[in-house]
Parts: sequence; C-alpha cells; structure tokens
Amino acid sequence: MAKAIVIYNSRGGNTKKVATMIAEGLEADLKKSSKIPDLKDYKLVVLGTWVLAGSPSPAGKKYLSKLNSEQMKGKNVAMFISAAGPDEPPLGQGPEAGIIKDIVFEKMQKILENKGINVVEERLSLKGAFRFFRFGPGAQNKGYPTDEELQKAKLFGESLKKYLK
Repeated sequence: MAKAIVIYNSRGGNTKKVATMIAEGLEADLKKSSKIPDLKDYKLVVLGTWVLAGSPSPAGKKYLSKLNSEQMKGKNVAMFISAAGPDEPPLGQGPEAGIIKDIVFEKMQKILENKGINVVEERLSLKGAFRFFRFGPGAQNKGYPTDEELQKAKLFGESLKKYLK
C-alpha cells in the first residue's frame, strides 16, 4: 500500500488529538508541522491546523505556505481543522459572513492551490476547547473534542484510504 502522512500544528493539544486519530484510521505517519520530512514517498498528505479568529492559525498559514510545490506534485491533499465553533459565523459577524469551517478551508485551499497542489473534497472540522490566552484560565468548550468526535476523526482517516490505491 502507498504511504500517507498527517501533518498538523497544535497549540492546546486539540488538533494533535484529531491528527493522531486520523493517522490511526489511515495507518499513516504523523508529524508536527515543525518537523515535516521529505514527502517524496507519500501519495496522500493530510494537513491540519487550529483556527484563530476565523482563519487558519498563524503557524498553520506559515507551514502551508512553506510546502514545496515540487515535493507535493502528484499528491492528493486532504484538510482538517479544530475550532471553537466550526459551524458558526466568525465572532462578531452575522450568518451572512458564512461559517468558520467553510471560510478556513477556503483560505487553506487557496494557499495550496496557488502552489498547484491538488486538494481533495474530503474535509473534517471538529470542535475543540480553546482559551483566549494560551495558558490563561477559562477554557471554553471543555471536554472537546469528545471521544465521539475523535472516532469521527478515525473514520475520516479510514475513508481517505481510497487515495492510496
């Protein structure tokens, strides 16, 4: 079977949990975005980030922008995010603004497609706990992602195996 890899960046651990379950379901390698290996041996690359203010995290945008289009040539790419409210409009905006997951995926896809990278339709967004300040008190959405949501991540990984044939 061809190889797959899941690459993520995580601030509070939510995105790491999701990435770990996707990798388990896909039987893929798992790497932090700060340690991206040579991707020449991979057929499928799954990229994920956490969300800040309705946009991929700054570290997420940075690593997506640094992906080498030559290394990514001929590969399929799937995307995932963890966000405080992926199915809600960005904070302070009404429903006409759209919902966070659609906005973030569109931004991620634009970064990748501008490099000629093929992005597949499958996407996963899960709710995660967050706090306004990294180590501050008052996390919202405590307990997220739930075990049930993490199982969705594993199933998402399993569903991506079709790209490895």
